Amino acid sequence: MAQRPSTVSVVSLGSPKGPTESFQSSNAVVAVSRSITGGKFTTGSVASTKPHNDIAEIDPEELFAKLSITEVKAKQIQLRADAEAKQEELRIMVGERYRDLLQASTSIISIASSAKRVQEALDETRCAIRSQRNPNMQNRISHGGKEDSHLQMLQVLSAHVKLLLDAPEHLWRLVEREKYFQAAWLFLLARVVHRGLIHDDAQDDESWSNHGIDVLAQFPLIQRQWETVSHFRTQIIHRATLSLRLYEKPCEDICATILTLHVLDSRPLTEALTIYLSQRTRTLNALLSKPLDVPEQFGSGLPVIQLNGHPSEATTTSTKVSRSSAKASALTVKTSTQVTLEVISQTLITAREVLGSSSSSPSLAARVLESMQADAPSASISSLPTELLLNTPAVLANLPSSTYFSLLPANIRSYKPFVDLSSVSSSLSQEVLRYKLDGWFDQSVASLRGALDKWFASLDVVSGVWMVRLSLRKWLLHADLQAPELFNLSDLLDKVTGKRIMDIWKAALRGAEKGFVQELESLGFDDTQGFSSLRSLYRPPPVPAPPPPGSDPSSLELLFQTYRATLTQQLRGRTPRLHETLRILEDAAASVQKDLARMSTDSENSQSLINELTETYRPEAQALCVKVVSGLTISSEELMASPDKDTSVKKLVFHARIANELSTSSPFVSDIGCGQTIGAEFREKMSVLFERMIACWGEHVISTLVSCYTKNVMAWRIHSGPASTSPSSLMMDCLYSLSSSIRSLGIVHNQEHLMNIAEAMIAKFLNAFIRATDDGNSLDAVQTLHDLAFLRHLASKWQNVEIMSLEKAISQARSHYLLQLIEPSRYDLDEIASNCLARTQMLISALLPPAPVSLGETKGDKSHKTAELLIYGVPVADSEFVPAVKLAPPSSRFPLLLVDAR
Repeated sequence: MAQRPSTVSVVSLGSPKGPTESFQSSNAVVAVSRSITGGKFTTGSVASTKPHNDIAEIDPEELFAKLSITEVKAKQIQLRADAEAKQEELRIMVGERYRDLLQASTSIISIASSAKRVQEALDETRCAIRSQRNPNMQNRISHGGKEDSHLQMLQVLSAHVKLLLDAPEHLWRLVEREKYFQAAWLFLLARVVHRGLIHDDAQDDESWSNHGIDVLAQFPLIQRQWETVSHFRTQIIHRATLSLRLYEKPCEDICATILTLHVLDSRPLTEALTIYLSQRTRTLNALLSKPLDVPEQFGSGLPVIQLNGHPSEATTTSTKVSRSSAKASALTVKTSTQVTLEVISQTLITAREVLGSSSSSPSLAARVLESMQADAPSASISSLPTELLLNTPAVLANLPSSTYFSLLPANIRSYKPFVDLSSVSSSLSQEVLRYKLDGWFDQSVASLRGALDKWFASLDVVSGVWMVRLSLRKWLLHADLQAPELFNLSDLLDKVTGKRIMDIWKAALRGAEKGFVQELESLGFDDTQGFSSLRSLYRPPPVPAPPPPGSDPSSLELLFQTYRATLTQQLRGRTPRLHETLRILEDAAASVQKDLARMSTDSENSQSLINELTETYRPEAQALCVKVVSGLTISSEELMASPDKDTSVKKLVFHARIANELSTSSPFVSDIGCGQTIGAEFREKMSVLFERMIACWGEHVISTLVSCYTKNVMAWRIHSGPASTSPSSLMMDCLYSLSSSIRSLGIVHNQEHLMNIAEAMIAKFLNAFIRATDDGNSLDAVQTLHDLAFLRHLASKWQNVEIMSLEKAISQARSHYLLQLIEPSRYDLDEIASNCLARTQMLISALLPPAPVSLGETKGDKSHKTAELLIYGVPVADSEFVPAVKLAPPSSRFPLLLVDAR
């Protein structure tokens, strides 16, 4: 090998030198590089290392004579830079080519030595051939039989070696095709062939040594090939074990895999069953731990009460998207659950088909083991699947050049893996099988319970949960499982379904309670303007715009249903705010009833679950009723105790309307499912709470009216006018305000409640007015008598209003102010009150019963067109007009103006 030349000359180029020395150094470098490469540098490479001609011809003395010191130094710096650049270029060139040179020289020496050895071997072969002599004819004849036998043994040996050579490729092919039983058979056959080659018995006439063949010494390929084949044992066992995780494989493949572990790995069938169940446990755990691919839930802005999947009356596009998303979630949960149930069922079914036996028929694995040891096929063996009927000729026939294996000995061609059928390891008792399968089933069901709770938690719609249950129960009916196993799975499914449905219902009830309380707390002063039912009743809802041309017909139907629901709500006397508040409770209750109705349409297998859900749900519904009563009571008590009476009373009226609706016409109590007893108690508590709030409201209204009347009395006394022969305008103002206040309660659809409230309010007003007159807060004698007479006439229309106090007050007023009357006989107080009531009955209609107590007043006026409307008499047309209230001077547009003090 060539030695690496010294690089001292290259390094020395880095020292500072003059121009002449640099030129000499460059020549030295060229010489060194030429010596390295054997003098084969090209002209270009040499020229690249030479300095410029003008620099080479410069004389140093002439240079110093012509140039100044500064210019000489500049020349020196220039020449030194050129020298350093050439040095770097030379370093790179020498480093690359020197390495290539060393490699090339080493290769050339190796080739030369190999060629020399080949030549010597050829010379020796030539000499050996020349030295050979032709054998005699007698020796050839005498040794012919021995040579034929030797040739035959070589052919048998070649068949052995051929099998070992072909085995790895075919083993890989079988493993890739998941034919583990055939691969195990081929491996065991290859092991027998290898042992037959290396274990030579000298006493056997057919031994290799008797024919002058030393297998291990003459054919080292055999041992190396066996080392290659031997690695397949662990590969086959590992891949076969992993294949047990595939639950969709048929029972024939599972049987072949279990027998592979039994034959190749010497695993008893009991241990093979344990491995099989453990691998299926891994599969089940992987499925249970895999997160669900649940689509995102849309419509997050919807009210909480829509968690049940029943939208409110105004269905929107987001609701439709939410429904489709709920269906997709239910489908995902159903698919995942069904896959896990298939893993459990297929594991049990396959284990019983492979290892289960009866008194009449052995197990599939036992029949396969019997076929491996049987010399002749029997009826039970012939019924086995084709892939389980294996023998050595069938395995050899699949190998390439299979005809060549006919040279193998008969004991190899008839080889069968040994299985001791009488051994405990080759049999499995049915008690052990049943015990292991039951234990595995219980463990799997326990793991499945936790996963189902997590999966079902992604379902927020009861209909989706119920659909998943029905689909899975339908699947279980066709599953080939034993009765206890089907019962356990069905019971597990019912428990998970019932738990999730109860969670959804509880969430809906909690949302309804929370939303109801928030609605009560969010009432503001501005909101009270929209509480009036009269304003809402006479305000038509906006007609929805028609959908664009080409729209789906369902969009038009949706608009119609929305408009119809708005009209229905308006006709029921509900203001928008009242409807929104009550809808929170009513929709939650209606959704539960819809869920129960939908579940009840299923088969009788669901009735027990429905009954259980109903019993479990009833305490939650009762608790909601108690919380609604408590929340409304607390809120109303805060309003009744509030110092700001004007605002709090308006809110209190809204609370009273809520209590009245819940105690009478609202379907909340009937739909919530709290039971008849609790429902009756709820309505009773709401009715009592309504009466308390109405009583508080009545006291405030009466006190406000009396206070206003007292203030106006003081002003009237200062600016008193001529005496009037009818009730005073102050009195009529109070009665009109009282009637408007009663109308503002918004319970016009419940006449019984309205009449009771009106009767109670009249009685309270009478007592308050009498107290005010007793305290001296009254008008003059004539006006007071007319007011008291009109109140007496108004109270006489009610059967239960006590008018004794009025009679007493009228008597006292007569006796006290009798001297002030002028011609008292000309004043008939009852007739004046009757005429005034006929004129004002439309203004104070809320203070009058629907029909008069005595119908005699209107029987004679039936011929009049307005008699049916003016049931308390028709005013006389030719009488002098006396306004009931003080009016402004009429204008030309007065008939077009709507006078409404509400």
